[in-house]
Amino acid sequence: MLNFSYTSLVKSVDRPDRNLVAKIIRRSLQQSYSVVSLSIVIVDNETSQNYNLEYRNKNKPTNVISLECAEQRSQFNMLTGELILADEVIRQEALEQNKSVVSHYVHMLVHGVLHLQGFDHQNDLDAEKMEQIEIDIMASLGYSNPYTI
Repeated sequence: MLNFSYTSLVKSVDRPDRNLVAKIIRRSLQQSYSVVSLSIVIVDNETSQNYNLEYRNKNKPTNVISLECAEQRSQFNMLTGELILADEVIRQEALEQNKSVVSHYVHMLVHGVLHLQGFDHQNDLDAEKMEQIEIDIMASLGYSNPYTI
């Protein structure tokens, strides 16, 4: 069962629509969960920076923050958590990387959902594994390799 909220606290016309977000979540799931319940919110840089400082001890805005409930996943096979996306950061990165804003949003959603499932990129081996999964998911959604600039 997939349940998610999808809210934008900023005016963002280039973000994926709700149907695409549902498809992104489903394609990003690396196993079958009894329940998937996510909250996805698009925020401004100031809000992103505040959350990044609070949860990651980094005093700057970032493209996506994934707040997972790992104990729910491990104990009950439920994927629950929050994704906080910074619209301004995503737009700026898309411009710098010569990508469409929507495709970069799609990538950040894929990336965030993988983080919620415990994937990380703290070392080279984990980064390579996570990036390949992202590349495969993006291709399945009709998008090019997000790491090719």
